[in-house]
Amino acid sequence: SPAEAPREDDEDVDQLFGAYGTTPSEQPAKCQAPEEVVDPEGYESDDCTTLGTLDFSLLYDQENNALHCTINKAKGLKPMDHNGLADPYVKLHLLPGASKANKLRTKTLRNTLNPTWNETLTYYGITDEDMIRKTLRISVCDEDKFRHNEFIGETRIPLKKLKPNQTKNPLDWVHSLPQIDKTEDKSLEERGRILISLKYSSQKQGLLVGISRCAHLAAMDANGYSDPYVKT
Repeated sequence: SPAEAPREDDEDVDQLFGAYGTTPSEQPAKCQAPEEVVDPEGYESDDCTTLGTLDFSLLYDQENNALHCTINKAKGLKPMDHNGLADPYVKLHLLPGASKANKLRTKTLRNTLNPTWNETLTYYGITDEDMIRKTLRISVCDEDKFRHNEFIGETRIPLKKLKPNQTKNPLDWVHSLPQIDKTEDKSLEERGRILISLKYSSQKQGLLVGISRCAHLAAMDANGYSDPYVKT
C-alpha cells in the first residue's frame, strides 16, 4: 500500500524505481493478436486491445519547408457513446513543443466508427533539423458536448523516418499506448518512470491506487519542463 513505500528522503528516486518498478530493459514483449493475449498472473489487461485502424499519409515538402499530413479514414474504432458509436476527430501534435502552432486537428464526424475525413493538415516552417529531432503524435479522440473529449488511441511517427518529397503511407494500428519503434529510435525509448502502488481492500471492497512520484519525464513545454498529472 502507499503507506508501505519508503519515505522520499530515505532513498534515491532511482533506487525506488529499481526496487518497485521495471528497468528500461524489462519492457513487455510485443502484443500478440488480441484473442491470443494471456496474462500469466491471471489479470485482464487492455494494453493489447485493438482500438481500430487509421489510414493516413505524410509528405515532407523540403523546398517549401512544409509537412503535409493527410488523414484519410479510420476503421473499426472503439465505441465511445451510449449508442455504440463515436464522434471521432484526429489531433496532431509535434513533439517536443507546447505552442498552439504545434497542434492541428480535423473536423469531427458524428455517429460513426468508420469515419472518412480526407483532410490534409499542414505544418509550415518545418526545417531539416525539425525532421531529425521531432516526432508527430497522431491521436484519435471522441468529441463530447457535455463532458471532456475522450481519448481513443494514438500512434507516433519519428519524422526522421520520412524522406524529403516522398509520400509515406503507413497504415497504423491505433492502440491505447504510443506505438514507438524502440529498436530504431533510442531517443524515444523511455518517456519517463512512474512509481505507483496497488492494494485491494476486501473490507472496503475498493482498489487503492497510490500515485507516488515520477522521474525523468519527457519535456513537453518550450521551457524544457512539463505540467504533469496522472489519469487512471
